[in-house]
Amino acid sequence: MKFKTAAQVMNNSNTPNRDADFYTNRNKGFAMAINGFRISVQWGPGNYVDNEIRYDDHDAPGQYNSWGCDTAEVMIWGRNDEPLFDLVPFDFDTEEYDKEMFDAQCGHIDQVFGHCGSDCVAKMIGCLAHSDDDDPRRAIAQIYDASF
Repeated sequence: MKFKTAAQVMNNSNTPNRDADFYTNRNKGFAMAINGFRISVQWGPGNYVDNEIRYDDHDAPGQYNSWGCDTAEVMIWGRNDEPLFDLVPFDFDTEEYDKEMFDAQCGHIDQVFGHCGSDCVAKMIGCLAHSDDDDPRRAIAQIYDASF
């Protein structure tokens, strides 16, 4: 009897030589290309979502046909394939964030937006779809801030 490794049984992607416009991630999220940007929307264990989901077993989403949550974590890449938002450095001596980067990101200090409701995610997608600007960070940050 010959055994196969996990890599032999399951391929990572059905589009290994290109970025697809849509893709899923382990039954707990999706990503899509929009107007030159890419957005990832994830709602599973390990993501910044509802606590009962966030701290669940990482394999839990694969045990269900349908996996749901009331909030999601969002990450956006720019048209240059770099994260649209980045971690803002914090100086522990002065107890301040890098002001230039903090201001450029409209006060958002992380790469991801956590605990987003479905309306917030929909507005972010709409903003990216209609963006004529290569830097929609101000609009995205306003959408996120207004959702709380």
